[in-house]
Amino acid sequence: MTMPPQDGRDQHRNVRDVEEMLDAITDHAVVKLGPGGEVVRWSRSAREMTGYTVSEVEGQPLALLRTAEDREAGLVEQELDAVRRDGRREFQGWRVRKGGERFLAHTVLTPVHGEDGTVTGFVEVLKDATESARAESLFHGLLESAPDAMVIVGSDGRIVLVNRQTETLFGFERADLVGREIEVLVPPRFRDRHIGHRNGFLADPRLRPMGVGLQLSGMRRNGTEFPIEISLSPLDTSEGTLVAAAIRDVTERRETEQRLQRQRDEILELSTPVIQVWDKVLALPIIGTLDTLRATRLTEGLLEKIAQTQAEVAILDISGVPTIDTQVAQHLLKTVQAAALMGTVSIMSGVRPETAQSMVHLGIDMGRLRSRNTLQDALQLALAVLAERAGTAASATRALSAGGRGE
Repeated sequence: MTMPPQDGRDQHRNVRDVEEMLDAITDHAVVKLGPGGEVVRWSRSAREMTGYTVSEVEGQPLALLRTAEDREAGLVEQELDAVRRDGRREFQGWRVRKGGERFLAHTVLTPVHGEDGTVTGFVEVLKDATESARAESLFHGLLESAPDAMVIVGSDGRIVLVNRQTETLFGFERADLVGREIEVLVPPRFRDRHIGHRNGFLADPRLRPMGVGLQLSGMRRNGTEFPIEISLSPLDTSEGTLVAAAIRDVTERRETEQRLQRQRDEILELSTPVIQVWDKVLALPIIGTLDTLRATRLTEGLLEKIAQTQAEVAILDISGVPTIDTQVAQHLLKTVQAAALMGTVSIMSGVRPETAQSMVHLGIDMGRLRSRNTLQDALQLALAVLAERAGTAASATRALSAGGRGE
């Protein structure tokens, strides 16, 4: 089916419709150029963006909007030649408004072809990119000034952007990182697990630390590993959701924590020393509050000493313990029970009258644990226990010998 040819009124109406559509575009300036780059049509948004009216620019070369440096360098002519040769092209550069104010413009220049294929003109679409460029510059400035290594990662797990601190921390150049998977910064043995963490975050992107409770490690370019902490936050962009990872080297803090832990262990050992007072007799003077951690260390230290010395009696002196509550009593009872399993009799000394009353009031049952008021009394009891055991052992030996002789 052949459409009837349009008359002049139809063509004029179509042109007017196109111009109205172009005027409806407010965030982009649309300009129709002739074959030499002169202005043929000037949209309303172009007037608002540049300050020039139609009468001021019509027939003028588009170089009117260029800086003096660009005009002297012939950049407009070079761009037009490139579009004639290659087709649609994008450019970015400075433009000048009527009052002399410069603005950064992102432009798309497209050739218009006649029926014989020759270029009969151009259409240029300009967008004022000043604010977005300023925001991008601010973003990059903030990224560079961040105290931590900042790594921006795409949804495919590949690095989009890094800051200077990342280069310093990991020993990579930016060009070596951009486009590579984030796992290049992770030790090989953790990479499969890290991919799972990464995918989990992308499935529920929100501000949070990565690997809470885990010991995370990073890997430098030379292969050395170091402890790190990572905080993740999503970035919603026109290109989709990106992930911003703030990475901090915690080597110094980890070493400080380990040093403090060693010091705490040493203090605990000093505060609960196991003393061998006689052969097969140990004394454990307890001073201060007895919490779960300290009670655990106390039990471990006592059992190790019992194994080393083959002790038969252990004296737990509690004269330095300020208060006895149910929890402290339970700790002491567990220590006594553990020692009994190794064949050691426990004696508690230093029980003051107020301590005894408190234990009775609380209903604390220390089982068959022997107790004495003073350490001296406890030592005398320990000697008696040893003598009793020695006598029992001697009697058993004689009985065995008699049985062997048939008496």
